Amino acid sequence: MKKVITIICITMAFYMNAQLIVDDFTTGNLNNTVFDLGESGALFQTGNSIIGKSRRIHVNVRKNPFEQDIKVAVKSNLLAISASYDTRGTVYVGYGKDKTDRAAPMNLNLSKYKNLKIEFEGKSTINGIYVSMFTGTSRAVYSKHVAAREGVLVFTIPLKDFEKIGANYTIKDIDQIRFQFDSRSKTGCNMAINKIWFE
Repeated sequence: MKKVITIICITMAFYMNAQLIVDDFTTGNLNNTVFDLGESGALFQTGNSIIGKSRRIHVNVRKNPFEQDIKVAVKSNLLAISASYDTRGTVYVGYGKDKTDRAAPMNLNLSKYKNLKIEFEGKSTINGIYVSMFTGTSRAVYSKHVAAREGVLVFTIPLKDFEKIGANYTIKDIDQIRFQFDSRSKTGCNMAINKIWFE
């Protein structure tokens, strides 16, 4: 009887702690890429550790008075983003289908998960983080300003805190997930992300 109870407890613990990895940045390396004012375009990486097997990075630079650019790289199991002094812009990181049709809808059922988590190796400056999850053209959105932190920071987003927009959105059929990391600070913003997952 004790063995049965032990097995049940272990099984329950496994399911309670089950994770769905969105990206751990161990595959789909991207050499340091520099974006200047007005530049726009998507970069595609593929890899086995990426949900849906593909990642899309798009950068939009809106202000760059000192010509210091925004830089993005994926290496050493990290997504590194660096916006220099007074450089304002957004880095979009997407998974699943979008208007380019380069990736298929993911059709994810996330109903058994409670939280979305983003683990930073470190970040400077308080800046905006926005997340959108799409079912077709309907979506659910979340936004928050995240404080600076030297060292590891796990930012937890309860899925119940997403605001639904559109009648067809359902947590049981997510076709696309898009993250936005903003730099709006006079001092710029630097961050490194090593894992994104549902739990």
